[in-house]
Amino acid sequence: MKATARGGMRMVWGYAALLILLACGYAWVDAYVMDGDGTAFMDIAAGLVSGHSHLAINGYWNPGYPALLAIGRKLAHATFSSEYMVARWTNVFIFSATLFISIFFVSMLARLRQRFAPVDSVPALSERTLQLLALSLLGMSAGRELPITAVRADTLLLALLLLAAALVMRLLTEAELWIYPALGLVLGLAFLTKSFAFLPSVLLLVALFIAAVVRRKSSATQRVLPVGVIAAGALFALTAGPYIAAISHQLGHFSTGDSARMNYSFFVDQTPRWHEWFHHDLGHAGGTFVHPEEAVMSTPPVFSYAAHPVGTYPLWFAPAYWTLGLKPNVWPHGHVVRLVRCSELLVRFLLARPEPFVLLFALLLAGGARWPASRQGWSWAAMPGLWGLLMLGIYYPVDLQDRYLTAPFLLVVLTLFAVLRQSKPDEARPFSASFALVVLFAGLIAAQAVTYQLETRRENSVRGISHGRDTEVIPAGDALVAMGIQPGDNVACFGGKACYLDHYWARVAGAQILEEVESPDDQPALPYWKTLNNTAAVQAKLHELGARVLVARFPEVAAKPAGWVQLGHTEFFALPLDPSLKVSLAEDR
Repeated sequence: MKATARGGMRMVWGYAALLILLACGYAWVDAYVMDGDGTAFMDIAAGLVSGHSHLAINGYWNPGYPALLAIGRKLAHATFSSEYMVARWTNVFIFSATLFISIFFVSMLARLRQRFAPVDSVPALSERTLQLLALSLLGMSAGRELPITAVRADTLLLALLLLAAALVMRLLTEAELWIYPALGLVLGLAFLTKSFAFLPSVLLLVALFIAAVVRRKSSATQRVLPVGVIAAGALFALTAGPYIAAISHQLGHFSTGDSARMNYSFFVDQTPRWHEWFHHDLGHAGGTFVHPEEAVMSTPPVFSYAAHPVGTYPLWFAPAYWTLGLKPNVWPHGHVVRLVRCSELLVRFLLARPEPFVLLFALLLAGGARWPASRQGWSWAAMPGLWGLLMLGIYYPVDLQDRYLTAPFLLVVLTLFAVLRQSKPDEARPFSASFALVVLFAGLIAAQAVTYQLETRRENSVRGISHGRDTEVIPAGDALVAMGIQPGDNVACFGGKACYLDHYWARVAGAQILEEVESPDDQPALPYWKTLNNTAAVQAKLHELGARVLVARFPEVAAKPAGWVQLGHTEFFALPLDPSLKVSLAEDR
């Protein structure tokens, strides 16, 4: 049995090593993924490295993930053009840590099962088999909703939530006092990674305190449990409190993060996402804006962000600042609409990930597994399962995205597999049907990743792309640098693609988008520009405000627009506003 256990552990560690290699493969060949969230995180990370730590005080973006990006940036001496690849390798490190945390999480889940599950039945999946399954599910997520190439905080948050759940399960089996401050610290770090973690962390600590008070007379050890939970709460407060105080001071009201306020307005009250104040359209929300962006022209709408010039694109970097005063209202019809929409998204998420459910049914039908027949067989697993459902319940009424669902999904699914019992116990079989099915599942996940990476590498070779490098946004930023744009320069953007979807070009050039020309109602930028009869006045106003260039993305342009300069061989075009810019150098890129 010991030899079998050692063999199972070697397989677990070997598969973890394989997944790390596959994560490196994703970082090396996978497609460019960057959005406004990633640009904001890059801004904060660069601020932490350069001594502008005030950028980390933000009512929308938390500093935990940018802090790791800052470490990677510092170690690699990253430039504006190379920082994206550094972020990919930072994500590989985070993913690797998540794998090890998942192994620990399953060990604690298995220990909890051994302590409280019925003794008259045998688990269908051993601890090593469950660990292999957990690693497989993480490998599946890395190729889907949590891509290595995305500059987002969700994988780091997942790791911390899994670690917190593991520590709680350790507490339920061994009341070791050191775990309490460790738990408080981990929950505090989870909050610093994403403000969403505040509510499930507080509810978890409250539930632990109630359980500790109820059980404190059971034994001498358990009498100190309430003190331990108070210590956990104190460490959580010490970790999260200074940041809460800082953002509350910045926003002028108590806040653990204003993302909930804004998301409720956007998704339930149907407040338009951008320029709500200028268009006088708040949906079913209300309030008076404290810091509205300055509208310097009405036709076309031209906005200035010079009043709060922080971040590459201040409107996205500091949405809590620009929407301060927007107050959501309870709108029952909006809730019904969102519940229907979120239900659709949840079903779509589950249907897109059928593999674990196919495995579950295979175990029940042919793998010799069954559900527990007694309440005791289920109740021991309440902590991880219910905590996962609580996280789902927090997201569910307002907004669901695939990346939000990974932590609830893993907590619930792994718990479901852990409670399975053998229908015909036979502990002498080292290679049971359940173990074989999980090994097959793990192999399929790895094979999918290898196939995808080989195919992506082939496509990159055909298209002349090296290491998954972007062919549009980063080259456009490099072309602006060749044109003469310098770090800290004021630039303007035009249209939804250049302003909202792909504004990382400005960060690559080291510039700030302090002016924006809006293309109303998401109209294609170039056709709208051609309808304007005051383009000279627009250029004069932008030049007056200090913008050196106006940048837009014109997809599939047959002929170069008059006055615009193509940035290399990309779909991005620049309208020079400063005569000193070297136009020919940008076109030659």
